[in-house]
Amino acid sequence: MYFLYNLLLYLLTPFLTIYFTIKEHSKENISFSQRLGFYPQDQLSLTKKELRIWVHAASVGEVNAIIHFIKLLRQNYPSAWIGISTMTLSGLEMAQVNLAEADAHFLAPFDLFFAVRRVMKKIRPTLYITVETEIWPNHLQAAKAVGARVLMINGRISVRTINTYKKLRRFFQKVLSYYDLFSMIREEDATRIQAFGAAPEKVFVNGNIKFDRLSSDVKEEYREEMTKVLHLSGEEKIWVAGSTQKGEEELLLQAFSRVKDEYPDLYLIIAPRLIYRGEELAELVRKYGYTPLLRTDISSTTEVTADTVIILNTIGELFIVYSLATLAFCGGSLVPLGGQNPLEPAFWGKVVLYGPSMEDFLDAKELLEVAGSGIEVKDVDHLSTKVAFLLRDEELLRRKGQAGRNLLQKQEGSSERNLMLVKKLLEVQE
Repeated sequence: MYFLYNLLLYLLTPFLTIYFTIKEHSKENISFSQRLGFYPQDQLSLTKKELRIWVHAASVGEVNAIIHFIKLLRQNYPSAWIGISTMTLSGLEMAQVNLAEADAHFLAPFDLFFAVRRVMKKIRPTLYITVETEIWPNHLQAAKAVGARVLMINGRISVRTINTYKKLRRFFQKVLSYYDLFSMIREEDATRIQAFGAAPEKVFVNGNIKFDRLSSDVKEEYREEMTKVLHLSGEEKIWVAGSTQKGEEELLLQAFSRVKDEYPDLYLIIAPRLIYRGEELAELVRKYGYTPLLRTDISSTTEVTADTVIILNTIGELFIVYSLATLAFCGGSLVPLGGQNPLEPAFWGKVVLYGPSMEDFLDAKELLEVAGSGIEVKDVDHLSTKVAFLLRDEELLRRKGQAGRNLLQKQEGSSERNLMLVKKLLEVQE
């Protein structure tokens, strides 16, 4: 099975080469050599430190999740080399900004055996950590080949991927055997990964490390600063739609237009999941009769009114923008893409609405619904009706939002529990 997996990857390599070479309006073509395991001399910042910890996080969401965990890792291992790899450029940029405790930030190589082996031999990590379900067979095999201990943190198995794992169970049983320990978010995740071949004695349930990071980042001064940046007064009714996907923004604008009939002073801020879609969304906003304003175009002379739809085409600001929301919408959920993380607005004490597709974030969804601060809507009609209803009672909004925040604060401590597993593995390594 490994042979077939590698054969498929090798056959795809020429197409990947062509794609990244001719790709326009992106830095991807510049970074392609790193995808094959070649890095500039100073990229990895390797020293003679004996303890090396390589943490792999796929993209922005995973990078944000581990902020508090990486701080704890650095506090407990001040002399270790800590490297952060990502699969996306946006994730890399976020890591460089928010994970300053790390010694190196770099793009992970494609899961090509020769590329992965080259990097693993160069770094020779003592401990290799994967975040959530970044299960790359050749990475794991190469890590064990150089003597690394391997740990999964914040592990989750979404409903959407269960059938894939079941069909390839024999293959994944071999792949999962390279892990020394699994730290899963929920009991359901633990049960699923054992069903796919993980040894039960290696599996632990430690909750979601995202709770720890978000709680520490909720600061009033951030809200006040963002209010000024966006030329707002702080008194506006604002609907913030975060991490939206193609096909979803039109539905949101339809709902927004209906709610505006009752609340003409309602503002809308849209943060697309892919920030390069800013101009595309601007055209869509004009179609509905509103004035689009890209975040990157805001200057000291910019005027913002209730007919201005702000498009957040920047990385790293959405969490703070949620602090301005009267209510929030979590994207990727009105289209069948599994949803996005609804915890960010909830930690600011906001009610969060989302569509029926939240399969990838069931733990967060269920928790918010217990508190009454997470609300599922079926379609655009249900969304507009629910938003209008909630805006009629701001005290109800406040109570629901605060209940969600209070419940989330009780979930903290996952990072510390994951750190204990790190210590356990490093003790064995010694």
